[in-house]
Amino acid sequence: MKQSLVLFLLFAVAPMAADLTGKWSGSFKAEGADHNIPQFAILKQQGSTLSGSAGPDASEQYPLENGRVDGNNVSFQVTTGEWKFSYSLTVEKDSLSGDLKLESTTQVRNAKVTLTRVKGQ
Repeated sequence: MKQSLVLFLLFAVAPMAADLTGKWSGSFKAEGADHNIPQFAILKQQGSTLSGSAGPDASEQYPLENGRVDGNNVSFQVTTGEWKFSYSLTVEKDSLSGDLKLESTTQVRNAKVTLTRVKGQ
């Protein structure tokens, strides 16, 4: 009985990540760059699986690949022509922020990215 109560309390107070389904807008800035690049994502979460699309704006979107949610950690990739974008983000309230790795056949760049949930959807 005591063990059941402890487990119940543990799960009752464990932080739960919010559902990420919705539209997200923000930008990234590559190391050494002098300006931010816009980002827009349309996400759909089903349990630990994340699907949807992302790109520079709502009209230019590319499918998410390998989307995963593990607690407050989020990861996914997007391929746009010659570039592969690999996101490793952390959820905090209505924002996603973290690292972005950009890879082409000839270059690898790292960036910091921040996305904020679009209100009123």
